[in-house]
Order: sequence, then structure tokens, then C-alpha cells
Amino acid sequence: MSRARVRAHAGVHRTRPSRLRLTAALAVTLAATTAATVAGPGVAAASPAALTQEAGAEATVPLIESTERVDGAGATGFLTNGWIDHWVRYDGTSVELPSISGDYRGTPGSDLVVGNNGSHYTVHDMAKGGEPLRIEGSYWLWAVNGSTLVTVDSYTKQLRLVSRASDGQTVTREVTGLPYGQPEGVSSTTPGTIAVHLGGTSGIKLVDVATAAVVESYDADSDASLIQVTPGHVSWVSDGRTKVIDRKTGETQELPYPGRLVLGDEWLAVKEGSRLTLRSRTDGRTVEPFLYPGDMAIGLDGTLVVRGSTTTVDDAVFRVALGADGAPAVTVVADFPEPPPLALRSVTVPSRITTSWARFSWEFNREADADFWVTHKATGRTELLRDNMNPFVNWDTTVGSRFDAYNGEYTWKLSAGSIERTGTFTLARPTQARDFNDNGGADALVRDSAGNLSAYGIGQIVGMKDRECYEEGCPPVVYKPDAERLGTGGWNTYTLMAAPGNLAGGAADDIVGRDRDGVLWLHQSEKQKLLPRTKIGGGWQVYNKITGGSDLNGDGRGDLLATDTSGVLWFYASTGDARAPFKTRKRVGGGWQVYNLLAAPGNIAGASGGDLLARDRDGVLWLYLGKGDGTFTARRKVGGGWQKYTRIIAGGKSPWHPVTDLYAIGPSGSAHYRGTNSTTRPFEAADVLPLRTDSTTYKTFF
Repeated sequence: MSRARVRAHAGVHRTRPSRLRLTAALAVTLAATTAATVAGPGVAAASPAALTQEAGAEATVPLIESTERVDGAGATGFLTNGWIDHWVRYDGTSVELPSISGDYRGTPGSDLVVGNNGSHYTVHDMAKGGEPLRIEGSYWLWAVNGSTLVTVDSYTKQLRLVSRASDGQTVTREVTGLPYGQPEGVSSTTPGTIAVHLGGTSGIKLVDVATAAVVESYDADSDASLIQVTPGHVSWVSDGRTKVIDRKTGETQELPYPGRLVLGDEWLAVKEGSRLTLRSRTDGRTVEPFLYPGDMAIGLDGTLVVRGSTTTVDDAVFRVALGADGAPAVTVVADFPEPPPLALRSVTVPSRITTSWARFSWEFNREADADFWVTHKATGRTELLRDNMNPFVNWDTTVGSRFDAYNGEYTWKLSAGSIERTGTFTLARPTQARDFNDNGGADALVRDSAGNLSAYGIGQIVGMKDRECYEEGCPPVVYKPDAERLGTGGWNTYTLMAAPGNLAGGAADDIVGRDRDGVLWLHQSEKQKLLPRTKIGGGWQVYNKITGGSDLNGDGRGDLLATDTSGVLWFYASTGDARAPFKTRKRVGGGWQVYNLLAAPGNIAGASGGDLLARDRDGVLWLYLGKGDGTFTARRKVGGGWQKYTRIIAGGKSPWHPVTDLYAIGPSGSAHYRGTNSTTRPFEAADVLPLRTDSTTYKTFF
């Protein structure tokens, strides 16, 4: 076995100009306040820690990698785990531990470190050095106490203590005094004693390691955690409170916060969010030495080793012990290498994105926290993308709150520290039916009481409920969809409106509206706006219902259907010419007065042409499959209960979902019906949604 390497002072010393220069006597002097009581809720606020620096020679502290975690502390140093494990000594040196198949564990309050090599364990005395002890064992390792392994037999569920005798033989002892069955947990926090949490009403048993026998018992709730044993006390946390029991007198103290005994049992270390607070159990003093505490290990007599930051030292490893005045004193015991200046090596941004997902990636010379912005040039809509420390972000082509991003030109900006790079790309997803604002998704058109017309993304409407709320009694979180204003005022002049598709060969689907005089008007769409209307013609007062959107004759354009007051259904084929957008009407058939709602959302059942839905006066919805020549097959019954809706429109589709979904809405609510590509059962069960028609904002849907 190779010997561990020791790094001398000269090999690890360096000074950070941006940080407090570390001296041999560097310490944190903690001013403290005294609370009126210890257990009451009125504990005084923690006072800030003042960092003082005495005159003296520069200190040398070992450097460890930023990925190393503190895991155990003893009298001479502490253990760190990372890609390489180290024993970091308080004298300014560190020892690299041999590479093993498993991991290393520190032992509470001692300088022993146990390595897991799969089939056996090695016990290293980091204070004395020398060859490690080898202990054979295949039991499940729960904890380490000194040079003794605390294991559980996977077959008998019994607790066993495994150690090595003076003759080199492995000795296994079964713990006596415990009931049968695997314990909930085992805590080893002081040399010579372990705490066994039995769960349920059996409480906590203390086991003497020397005799392998239960020596003390304590009643504890089944949710007891952070169980801790010191020579003088036993403590645990339950329901957010800490119970401390004197092992000699049985005197019990209960404190209204969760913590661990430290610094000779006179203080509790309490982690609260991003703070580590030290609270005196005797006089109520409360101090906060760290701004951002991380890993923490409790060493001999309750000393602490903590990774964190103070007001003057950013990200180091500190040792906390009682000073001469009886207050906690903090010294720096390890530091991290100053990273090299950040440099950007490359950025990868696609120049053209044609799908609803994209990845932007980059490479720095080291790990860095970066921000990535995308901004739509025409509208200024911006989205900040970030994914912690990953060298990439995935963009789901949304901007703002669940809003699908517009197609078009974008700028991007990558920012990390003082580095900033910019560029451009184009988002060009395929044209989607009923996409009135060119953001890649189908829209519902809504007229409000003031006569304004807006487009609401169907995807946003479907996502109004919070799908992540699964707890019992948790109310759904409703997200208000974004409105894309298409026309300001004037839309109240129309008594009938429809969205039959791209009639005139423009950039997006068009809208038609019939006014009170019976004149039909065309509104051509140009992505985020509508062009001035053009007159189609008069005489449309004979119709009481119009609908559009289905391609009924297979020419790739949506068409219009209308029923007159005598119940005759008429077919208007589109021409693609804005000057005369419809061909001469064709009669489909009579008897349509039995229906009070029509919808032509497109191909909803996988047949050859665009389809038609009709609802009768009893609320039954019927499906008419398009033949592709402007006519339909015999009707098929979809189902009843549709009388609660006032409008049914197309609910969008995707390349991997070839048929159109439905969105239905009325004064009592709305629902999304996913298409099944089946002529016998064209829709899945309704996904009920909170949006409903009203007399002001959501007056008319089409």
C-alpha cells in the first residue's frame, strides 16, 4: 500500500489580494446579545460577527479543491471528501488519502478515518500515522465509532459491532439489549457510545461500544432526528424543537428550534435557511459567525469545522471553538485555490431554429455561473435563461410567463462575470393553423365588451391550472393567459365572426365578420397585426350561423360554411385571392335548423377531408366527416352534455399529433378535448379548465 503524500507549507501557501490576508492569529471576535430567556420565542436577534486581524506573520493554510466536502473533524484536523480525499491538519499541512474503491468516513471527535474498500475496511490514525488497520466485513455499514464499525446484518436485522483484535483478527459482537428488527437509524457522535433509534414507541437506546450492550434508554417520538450523544447529554430534534437531556441527572431542556449540541454542550448550532446561528443554552447569547454556511462537522468537545463565508472572508473552511472569554471564536483552517481569470473558449448558438426546442451552449476555461438572454427584435420581449452552473441552457421557445415566442429575428447575450458575448438567430417554426400572432401555436380569438379583439394562446389556456399541485386540499394555481391585441375597438359592429383560415395567401390565417347591415368583411392577418378590412359583399343577413377552418375540398385552404334561416347549409370554397376570397356558394343540404352550434375545426378524426361538428338542441354533438369534395358522410354521434358550451373552436395540433384538438367554452367553464385520430371515439375525456365566458373580458370566442 502506498504511503499518503504530505503537502508542506511552501507548496500550498498563497495570498488572495481580494480577501483578508490570513495571519497566524486570525480570529473572529463574536459580539453577543443576551436574551431574557433561552426557551422563549423572544430570543434576541443575532449580532453580526466582527472579524479582527492581529499583527503577526502571515499564516499558511492548506489549499483544498472547491469540490471537497467537510466530513468529520478530530483534534489534529478534519476529513474532506472529493475527487481526492484529504486529511487537513490544523498545523497548515494536508495529507492525501490513498485511492480506494469506496469512500472515507470521519469518526466523531477523533483523528481516525475509515475507508471502505468493498470487501474490507481500513482504519487510518491521522494523528499517529503508520499503516492502517484492516478489518474484514461484509455487513451493511451504518456508522463508525472510533475504530469500531457499526453494522447491520442484512439477514437477522441485528446490530453488530465489528473491530480488529490485538492479534489482527476481525471481531464481530452482537449488540445486546435491543429488540428484534432493524433499527430506524444509528447515530455515532461521541467516542465510545452510539445512539440507536428504534422507531415507533420504542424510543432511543444508547449502546456502550466497549461492552456492546444497551446502557441507557430514552423516550422519543418516531420522527426524532439529528440524534446526538455527548459524554454529558443526549439530544434530538422532533417537530422542529430540540430536546436536551442531562445523562446524569435526567434534567430535560426543550428549545423551540432545531439544533445540535456544540462547544462543550453549552451551545446549540442551528441551521436556519442560509444562516448558521450559535445559541447559548445558559444565558441566551446568540451569534451568527457565517453568512453562507455549508458543510459542518462536530469535532472534539463540540468544536465545529464549517465551510462558509464571513463578512470579510469569502468561502473558506473555519474552525469554531470557545475562546478565552467563553464566546465562540473562529479561525480559518483551509482555503480554496484562487481560480484562474475567466475566459470564454466558445459559444454555440444555432443560426436558425425550426422546432419548439433549442440548446445554447458555451465553454469557459473553468466552471462559471452564466446568464443567457434571448430578445425578440420586433417586440422587445426578453427571456432570461439559466441552468445553475451547467455550460448550456435548453430553450422551450417561450418568453415571459408561459408565452410562446414569436417567430422572427432574435438577439442573444451571454454574460458571466466581466465577459459578455452577443449575436443573433432566427426562430422559424412551421406555420400553425389559427396562429394569429406568429408564435407557433393555435390561438383562440376573443372579443371583449369594448369591441377589442385579442388572440389567446390555446397552450396558455390549457396550462392555466398548476399541474404540479398533487397534495390533498391543495388549490390549483390559475395562470392568467397573455392577450395579444389584434384590433382596438370596432369589433362590436359584427353580429357573426369566423376564422376560416388563410383565405388570401397572406402571412397567417384571416378573419371574416358580418356587420348589422349584412355586409361580410375580410380582415387579413399579418402576424402580430391585422390589415385594414376589405369588403367581401352584402346579402349575408340571410345566415344565422357561419363557421370555418376546415379544408373541405382538399386545396390546402380553409373554407367557410353558413346556414340560412330556413336551415340550408351552404359551402363557400376559398380562392386565395383577397379581392374575391370565395367562390360561388354550393348547397350542401337542408334540415340544419335542428342545430344551434356549428364548428369546422379541421381534420379531427383522421378521414380524408376537413370535418364538421354540429350540436343539436338537446346538447348532443354530432360529427360529419368531410369527403374532400365539399360534402360529408352521414353523421356520427359524439355524445351528449355539450349544451353548456357557447363556442367550440380548434384546439391546435402538432407534428407528432396529426389530428386537431378541440377547445370548448361557455359561461360555466371550458375544457380541452384531445383528438384521438378515431372516427368512432374522436376525443379523449375533457380536461376541465377554469376559463369561462363573461360579459366583459371574454365576451365572445371564435
